[in-house]
Amino acid sequence: MKRTPIQRRHRQTDILLQILFILVGLLIAFPVIYALSTSFMPNTDILSMNPRLIPRSVSLKNYLTVFTSTNILRQCWNSIVITVTTCVLRLFVAALAAYGFAFYDFRGKKFFFYLTICTMLIPGEATLLTNYQTVSGMHLVNKYAGSIIMFIGSGTSVFIIRQYFMNLPKSLHEAAIIDGCSDFRFFCTVVMPLSKPVLSAAAINAFVQVWNTYLWPKLIATREEMYTIQVGIEQLNSHEASAYGVIMAAAVIALIPTLLFFIAFQKQIIAGMVTGSTKE
Repeated sequence: MKRTPIQRRHRQTDILLQILFILVGLLIAFPVIYALSTSFMPNTDILSMNPRLIPRSVSLKNYLTVFTSTNILRQCWNSIVITVTTCVLRLFVAALAAYGFAFYDFRGKKFFFYLTICTMLIPGEATLLTNYQTVSGMHLVNKYAGSIIMFIGSGTSVFIIRQYFMNLPKSLHEAAIIDGCSDFRFFCTVVMPLSKPVLSAAAINAFVQVWNTYLWPKLIATREEMYTIQVGIEQLNSHEASAYGVIMAAAVIALIPTLLFFIAFQKQIIAGMVTGSTKE
């Protein structure tokens, strides 16, 4: 079937857009691709006057060096414990706060909500010293709780989840109260199961933020066995200044959990974005 001039223009536009998106995607992914490629290269290839994106020969020596010469497994375990625990606690606390903002009417509701949103404007570095003094006074230095407690509260998570809760029918809450269901039971058995998409989106946001955090874990941990993976990579950079392949191998290892987490919750995240973009 012969296409009309308008259809041909639309098809040409679609092809150009697809090419543009592919180029932008490759540009964004280039640092990851380069890190992955470099992690398989010996130092001679990395420091060569003619740099290459594709290694001449694939070698696992850098990865073997990471596992045999560093404490990366312990550091990965520390990061996993801190990140997973923080995600669970942050989602629960943020969902409770969002539930109050979405389903309750009380004096000062807008003020407290806007106050919560304003916390998103405060950089973490501005409160670093006072937070350290507080956590140190609680004797939580070199403990998982010292790292976790800093990331439990999040205005971003409250905002994202609250916006989703606002789209839930208020009639569900009214019917549950009439039937004698308590608010906490309604929250746990009705609201939370219906909110899996947005909870997944908030979870991956929290996961990436906490997993990639460097400054606070570096400050709160003074013993090497309490270092997270990001702190471990920085220490590797200091100790092995010329071993770029080893550093890249450690960076790739640190990237794997985030990638697996995204793949596991990809459908829920996309569903949350689509649902959150519409209002019934």
